[in-house]
Amino acid sequence: MKKSERIYREILIGILNKKERFTQLELSKRCSVSLSLVNKVLKNLSEIGAVEILHMQFRIIDASKILFYWATKRNIQKDISEKYCINMDTAEIEKSLPFILTGYSAWHLLSKSAPFDYNSIYVYVPKNQQKLFDIWLKDKPTAASKENLFIIPTGDRHLIENSKRKIAPLPQIFVDIYSLADIQSKYFIKDILDKYPLFKIEAE
Repeated sequence: MKKSERIYREILIGILNKKERFTQLELSKRCSVSLSLVNKVLKNLSEIGAVEILHMQFRIIDASKILFYWATKRNIQKDISEKYCINMDTAEIEKSLPFILTGYSAWHLLSKSAPFDYNSIYVYVPKNQQKLFDIWLKDKPTAASKENLFIIPTGDRHLIENSKRKIAPLPQIFVDIYSLADIQSKYFIKDILDKYPLFKIEAE
């Protein structure tokens, strides 16, 4: 995952918490990135009418543009390092994983609903917990069949610190689902936008 994605994530988390203005220095510190990268990202967002850059700060104009701008750039497949077929029920796998769930599993757990059946589980494993994953995997029944568990190693502290109860932040869940080619993705995307109209594109 690129460093710039931390900036999109931080802005969108702020928006969900009713924040409308940010400072460039604040983003730089919270995301552990350079000011030059923050300014580059904001310039791109300004050009599509998502933010207005002011003196030493900026304000949000259209949250949906930020979300979809990031979503169109996100490619979760490039970040997947390992794939497994775990011969267990989806719910059992999710419950047993001590790592950060994203995608369909994360939205299901966060919203307590699933708009479409799924069996693909996507999980972020912090790089310093690789041994813990190996231990977790050791006694799990595997099969030579279609993979249902997808592992994404991460050293992104911003993602880890903003994940709660084994669930990635909502903006991350959305862009990860958006980047999936499964038929389920469109149903989950609609469900998220229906429940969080702040991100929904409204016709002018």
